[in-house]
Amino acid sequence: MFTKQSEDENVAEIFCKRLWNDIEKVWSSEIKPMVMTEDDKIDNAVECCICQKDFTEKDKKVRDHCHFTGKYRDAAHQKCNALFRKPKFVPVFFHNLSGYDAYLFV
Repeated sequence: MFTKQSEDENVAEIFCKRLWNDIEKVWSSEIKPMVMTEDDKIDNAVECCICQKDFTEKDKKVRDHCHFTGKYRDAAHQKCNALFRKPKFVPVFFHNLSGYDAYLFV
């Protein structure tokens, strides 16, 4: 959240620069190794953490983890895990822009 400190500040420019910096941090981050505990077993998992569909006898379960934090998420189908990628977009939500210069962003 940003609050304008003076009338001379260009809020639109500051917003865009901060958003761009956040995007660069996400995309430049290195893939972290998976960190697991003894409780993080995939043997007892019944559904994929990505697609939420049940595992069958022929499905291969793999360990899914966050590539930004290295934290283990849960068991997943091998295919779901292989197709799971970094998003190619960053959602940005605006609220109550009717009284502002929304056209600068839109």
